[in-house]
Amino acid sequence: MMKTTDDLTSLFLELIAIDGVSGNEKPVADYIVRFLTGLGFSPFTDDAAAITGSNTGNVICPINGGGDFVLLCHMDTARPTLGVKPVFHEDRITSDGTTVLGVDDRAGISALLYALKKAVTENIPLRPFTLAFTTCEETTLLGSQSLKLDPAIQSGFVFDSYLPTGTFVNESCGAVALNIIIHGKASHSGIAPEKGINAIQIAVEALAKFPFGRINADTTANIGLIKGGTATNVVPDFVQLEGEIRSKDVNIVDRTAREVERYFHETAAKYGGTAEVGIIWDFRPYIISPESREYQRLVQVMTSLGLEAKAAMSWGGSDANSLNAKGIRTINLGTGAQNPHSNEECILYEDLENSAKIAMQLIMDDSIDN
Repeated sequence: MMKTTDDLTSLFLELIAIDGVSGNEKPVADYIVRFLTGLGFSPFTDDAAAITGSNTGNVICPINGGGDFVLLCHMDTARPTLGVKPVFHEDRITSDGTTVLGVDDRAGISALLYALKKAVTENIPLRPFTLAFTTCEETTLLGSQSLKLDPAIQSGFVFDSYLPTGTFVNESCGAVALNIIIHGKASHSGIAPEKGINAIQIAVEALAKFPFGRINADTTANIGLIKGGTATNVVPDFVQLEGEIRSKDVNIVDRTAREVERYFHETAAKYGGTAEVGIIWDFRPYIISPESREYQRLVQVMTSLGLEAKAAMSWGGSDANSLNAKGIRTINLGTGAQNPHSNEECILYEDLENSAKIAMQLIMDDSIDN
């Protein structure tokens, strides 16, 4: 039973049937390129693969010169959709429970491609704008971080949030990755433990000072991976820890990371060991003001479609973080991709259709004035 536009549903089903996990997006990219070329446009693939390690670059397609805004989705899924069997319910589509459905982000891709095809088929005048489809969003965001758009692009709308259509992310935290390596000195733990420097002991003492969990309303911290040691009778000379710090405030992230760095350096020195603390921004926070052109335009579009426009804050990163870091004011739109990355993924017919309607209103030349 299909409760939404048959062509839109069919397009979604074609896309989820293409297996394209992070780093293996080429089959999806090839599909998109063929689709856009068939509509008379000239998509191209950039050279981001040299940075991302994917088997393809990002797909970019200027429409009517490319304009000053971009509509963007990512091509990868976090888990394989190979062998997906969609199940049609009264109000939604699910898989049969043995695989993910692929709603994240094939729902977004479907909405954009369907809206563009409908406009071309029905001779609907289009604004100048750019389409972009990125790689490696689910793993590193390196696709969007490596994306090079025309300098004329000032605004962006990403179709990728699990939130229902009508809800959009205008505010997101940022996150730094922590990679901590502790060097001690190996020795036999029974014969000569005093000759060793125990890297695990250093790690434990330093971790006692680590600000685990929610530091304040805007900041969280976590160590999620620990590995080290070689045998129970050897004083361990190496431990590696990986974690993160997230916050809406760049200064809080920087300050907390430097405090963590100090804990580990001081503790390692106390026992005669050393610590290397790597601090790298995975993605930076952003806020799109309600007074901004992008915010107001989106609210107008959603209101015109009878949707209740709701702004939300996200504790996750997305391609919208990457674009905002480039100075492109970007909002992440809810597509209704529920339970992402699990075998319980699903999407309401209503959300799939509303995403396509929002995309159509954004690209139509007679929609909302800038």
